Amino acid sequence: MELVAERVARLCRQAVGEQLRQHAERYGAADVLDRIAEAVAQGRLDHHLEEDLDRLDDAFARHGIDGLTTGVRGFEAWLGGGGHPTVVAWGCPSPLPCPRAVPEGDGDRPVCGLTGSPFGLRRIVL
Repeated sequence: MELVAERVARLCRQAVGEQLRQHAERYGAADVLDRIAEAVAQGRLDHHLEEDLDRLDDAFARHGIDGLTTGVRGFEAWLGGGGHPTVVAWGCPSPLPCPRAVPEGDGDRPVCGLTGSPFGLRRIVL
């Protein structure tokens, strides 16, 4: 379910404002977006959520917007070494949070674009 969490995080980054909702309505996928938001609010990362993410991707792809929740993957070399540096960041408020995080000093406290819940502070070990 790690991939599902990454897809939700990607969707959350794009859910700021009303544009995602407007496009979902225009493409006949508002009900799918509502189910995704409900699952995220409940902390459910399951097969049903994955299927709804696929449905949302398909609806957007039919209108020329590919990779809405998948995007491209990258590779980052393992830093290794000693110590465990940490940062404090605003993190996803879901009971089973997505990996989205925003630096603490980067403006106002963020809000989840899907659920409307404010982010909480969390310590991230690098």
